Amino acid sequence: MTTETTATDAAKDPRTTDPRALSASHRNDRRRSVRSILDETDESLRLGARPGALVWPSGFDLLDSTLDGGLRSGELVLLGGSEGSGKTTIAVQMVRNAVAAGRHAVVFSFEHEAHTLLQRLISLEAAAAATMANQHPSSAADVHLVRQVFETDDPDRRGLADALGRLPFGQQALEAVDGYAARLHIHESNNQTTTAEIATVVQSVMAEAGEPPMVLVDYLQKVPLDGYVGDEVARVTVVTETLKDMALELSLPIVAITAADRESLGAGHRMRTRDLRGSSALAYEADVVLILSSKENVISREHLVYDLGSIKKFRRWSVVSVEKNRHGMGNVELELQKDFEHGRFHPSAQVVSERLIEERVFTT
Repeated sequence: MTTETTATDAAKDPRTTDPRALSASHRNDRRRSVRSILDETDESLRLGARPGALVWPSGFDLLDSTLDGGLRSGELVLLGGSEGSGKTTIAVQMVRNAVAAGRHAVVFSFEHEAHTLLQRLISLEAAAAATMANQHPSSAADVHLVRQVFETDDPDRRGLADALGRLPFGQQALEAVDGYAARLHIHESNNQTTTAEIATVVQSVMAEAGEPPMVLVDYLQKVPLDGYVGDEVARVTVVTETLKDMALELSLPIVAITAADRESLGAGHRMRTRDLRGSSALAYEADVVLILSSKENVISREHLVYDLGSIKKFRRWSVVSVEKNRHGMGNVELELQKDFEHGRFHPSAQVVSERLIEERVFTT
C-alpha cells in the first residue's frame, strides 16, 4: 500500500516552510491506485479512525447543515462582504466555536491587535453565559465595558479576574475563554507575514497540538509575497493558489476574509463573488464562498414601500449567501441576528423568507 505523508509529518519537515516547496516535495507521490485507497480506507475503519475529511463545525446550525457538517480539511473558504456587515465577527465566532469544541485554531490578523480580539471573545462569552442563565444577552457586559477593563489603570493591581468579576457575567466569560485559551493562537500579522510565514506558524501549531488547526486569515488581500513586484491581481492570484495548496497539503480548513472592489459597494447593488477584489482565482480556487450582507441593503424594495419602519428590523440582521459550495448545497441564503455589542451573531440561523435583490447567485 502506498504510504502518504500525514499532516503531522509535514509539520515536522523543514522543507515545508515554503508552501511551494511543500507542494513540490509531495508531487512525486501523487499517483495512487484505487486499490490502495480502498485498502487504506478499510484499515482506517477497522482501527476506528476516520478515513474521510475532518470537519470543523462552524457552530451555526443551518450553515453547518448547508456545508454538510461544517468546514472541511483541505478546503479554502472565502468570506466576503461589505464594510460593517460582520465579516470578522462571524469568522472569529467560527474560530471560537471550533476551539470551544476542543479543536485548535490560528488567527492571522492584519486588521486587529490581539487584545481587541480577546475583548470580543470575553464579551461574546459573557452574552453566552447570560443566555445559559436564562437571561437576555443585553444583561451581560458588552465590548465597551470589557474594553474599559483593558484600558483603565488599576492602581491596586488586582488583576484581570478581579476586574472582570465586577462586570455582569464577566467571571463566567473569563472562565470560558480560559477553557480554550491554550488551543487558540493569534498572530498579529503585518507586511512581513508572507505565505511562507503563515505556513511556518501553522506547522509549528500542528507540531505542538498533534493535529491540524483551523486557520483564519483576516484578510487575504493584505497577505504579501516576499520579493514580489507586480500588480494586485497577479499577487492575489498567487496568494489564493498558495493558500489552497496549503489547505490540501496540511489537511486543514483555511478561512480567508476578502475585500470587495469599491465599485461593487454602491447603493442598490448586491455583492457577489465576482465583486471580490483582486482576481478571478478567488472564485476558481475556493471550495466555499460566503458573502455577508446587511439585510437592509439587499432586501427587495417591495418589503419596504408599505412599511418604512421595517428598515429598522432588517438592520438587526445579516444575510449569509452561500454562493459556492463544492461539497454541499449551493444557492442558499441564511440570516443571522446581529449582536455586535457583544462581538457576535446569535448562533441560531434561519432561512431568508423575504425576496432579495438580484436573486441569482454564483454556482459551479
